[in-house]
Amino acid sequence: MWEFWRHKLEKDRVSMELPSPSANVERVSITHLPTQEQEFYDSQAAAQLGHDTSTSHIYFKDLKLLAHNEDSEEEEEEEGQEAQQEEGEEGGLSAAAAAHAYSAAGGVGVEGPMASYASLERMGSVRGSTRRKKRVDRQKLIVILVGLPARGKTFLCNKLMNYLNWLGHPTKHINVGQYRRKVKSVESQASWVQDAEFFDVRNPVGKKLRHEALLLALDDMEAWLETEESQVAVLDATNSTEERRSFLRSRFHGKWQYLFIESICNDMEVLENNYRLKMMYSPDYKGVDTEAALADFRSRIRKYEDAYETIMDRTVHYIKLIDMVTGRGYMDVNRISGYLPGKMVFFLMQVCRAGVGRPRKIWLTRHGESQFNTQGKIGGNSQLSPRGEMYAQLLPDILNSRVPRTADGKQYPVAVWTSMLQRTIITASGLPYPKVQWKALDEIQAGTCDGLTYQEVARDMPHEYELRCQDKLRYRYPSGESYMDVIQRLEPVVTEVEREKECVVIVSHQAVLRALYGYFMNQPLESVPSIDIPLHTVMELVPKADGTMAETRFVVDVDKAIADAAELLAQGGSASNTTSLSSSPERSTNPSVHFDLGSAGSASAFLKPTGNRPLVKRSRSMAELAAAQLVRQEEVGLDRSDSGDDAVSLP
Repeated sequence: MWEFWRHKLEKDRVSMELPSPSANVERVSITHLPTQEQEFYDSQAAAQLGHDTSTSHIYFKDLKLLAHNEDSEEEEEEEGQEAQQEEGEEGGLSAAAAAHAYSAAGGVGVEGPMASYASLERMGSVRGSTRRKKRVDRQKLIVILVGLPARGKTFLCNKLMNYLNWLGHPTKHINVGQYRRKVKSVESQASWVQDAEFFDVRNPVGKKLRHEALLLALDDMEAWLETEESQVAVLDATNSTEERRSFLRSRFHGKWQYLFIESICNDMEVLENNYRLKMMYSPDYKGVDTEAALADFRSRIRKYEDAYETIMDRTVHYIKLIDMVTGRGYMDVNRISGYLPGKMVFFLMQVCRAGVGRPRKIWLTRHGESQFNTQGKIGGNSQLSPRGEMYAQLLPDILNSRVPRTADGKQYPVAVWTSMLQRTIITASGLPYPKVQWKALDEIQAGTCDGLTYQEVARDMPHEYELRCQDKLRYRYPSGESYMDVIQRLEPVVTEVEREKECVVIVSHQAVLRALYGYFMNQPLESVPSIDIPLHTVMELVPKADGTMAETRFVVDVDKAIADAAELLAQGGSASNTTSLSSSPERSTNPSVHFDLGSAGSASAFLKPTGNRPLVKRSRSMAELAAAQLVRQEEVGLDRSDSGDDAVSLP
């Protein structure tokens, strides 16, 4: 709480152009001044300051605490020291101005030269400190990446951007390499190629063009930081020399907060894998033979290594990741403090633990259709409908064929996470993998609206309905939650997913999966409440080497599966002949998921669950499911969103 008041007081001081309590203001005794003159100078100083400087401390309970952050004033103190050389001239101007103002006000004369100098010096000191003060924008942060190529810098940039944007801190990724390629096209030299020689520090043309690209990137970055909707900029470049980093520090010093993140990797096996992964998406080598591209890329790295200088200055704010991309390294954290830098340190520890380029997948799926879904009701803890139960039967076969395998044919480990509501537990019950129930994965709490339809909410609580339509992201149900609340409670889930080395299946609810999908796919925060998360669909996310995700969706036609089962029964089949719709015999299943096929009188009839007997049958491969037109595969881009809401698919 006291942090809030400290920030508020500091913000007020900035808005009123009040010097920091730690500003270098010379204090001169004025006890010998005449009372009238003293009152005049006090009023002049108060007019400039706006209010009393005694607010440099606040009282929180029984504690007296600083109203400003001592660490945050370090740069300003350095600026104050640099400005002391000009203080004499500024003080003289201030003194003359003060004397003129005092005479114009009709004040009494100053008794004696010492009193006059003291009075003028006092006014000049206050005015001078105000003029030379340069405020650093404490609400904006620049993260500067450092490291040789293929050390995971772009991976870290994209992960940080996704994470901070998702938490509500607008973040932009500035890739200097993109500007470098634009500079190349502007030069319009047909014979000029940005091969390894272009990156040689002894190449004056290449060095000049790379610096021009940096300036273009910095101009765009700072222009974006000047906007109100910005907060964090991530500068993605090698920045591999002390000269380059000193240039960046001098440009940002006294204006923006900044810190460095250096990524170091010495594991040749990991590096070789990174080199090949980079060839898959790097625009520099598009259309180039892989081996030729690798040879040129290795030569480029050697050029950088000749001039590379790691961060050694302990006065710099930095996070150094040593072999962290291997999952076996460590971190060197130097002079890092504050909310966002602290969260970044914790997050990077989780992201780097799993390593880069591992063959893992993340599957997101809603529970099968519930009884409340069929009625259009919000929330609740209802069981599955017959359509939802059929989806639970087909889910194990779909996932089993998608799990990546090792060189010897063994499946990679898979973990299944569900909420604590029965519709997700039943949906995942047939999956033959270890299961964990998360309270954080429960559906958004609808509060007093739980169990109602949206038509009933609009009729009985029109004001609440209107508020929700105006801002669905931040609207909080009465005695319930908002989407922003859901995002906050999902943060531990996200960090745990990032640190996991194995594949993860998350069976949850629409609002929760919208929030998770928004993080993984870096969707705009405002669009999260309208992301399309349909029933009976498996979303497969595959991490890419640059920290982004590739998505494939598998849409299950449960109605056709039910109709096929009923048709087989009508043709004289039995349960044992139609068991291809449920799990293999070695899987641990919940009897309540299976069907009594004898209850289906026609192909359109819903099947009713029974706990009398489990169906024993073989499993189907994805190819067989696709051939039977039970599963349809879709490659998905990053713009998946629905246009509105309906009673069944909400909240």
